[in-house]
Amino acid sequence: MASARDLAVASISAAVGAAAAAAALRFLSSYGASSAKQRSPPTPCAEHLAVNGCAAERPPVQSPFDPSKREGYISWDDYFMAIAFLSAKRSKDPNRQVGACLVSQEGIILGIGYNGFPRGCSDNKLPWAKKSAKGDPLETKYPSSVELTGSGSRGI
Repeated sequence: MASARDLAVASISAAVGAAAAAAALRFLSSYGASSAKQRSPPTPCAEHLAVNGCAAERPPVQSPFDPSKREGYISWDDYFMAIAFLSAKRSKDPNRQVGACLVSQEGIILGIGYNGFPRGCSDNKLPWAKKSAKGDPLETKYPSSVELTGSGSRGI
């Protein structure tokens, strides 16, 4: 039987994961809409390079004697979102891949994760189906993922 502490940790983890997924979805939908409006037609490539493509697409090379910092680097928010999206690629769930990157107020990464079974649990022995053909909820991924989340926090 799960203790109250285990249930609280599992509930908070699920809530944080859901909030991170919602924030990522909101970020992507607003980012995609704004970047689509600002796109200009591609410029013709005057010098095509075999290895890296068009020379016009590469940023200008900064002189090694220039003391100023490079421009055009990504923001911290974009950096952390990129880590979350990369983490989502590890998910084995055929229906939804969700990644999360938890960051402190100081910008320190506290945790990275994705939806899947807890560490130590084989993801080959349990069903991944979203719905059961027979209507049996035990043939879906939901009961085992909830139970495994609780058992993983107890070290089982």
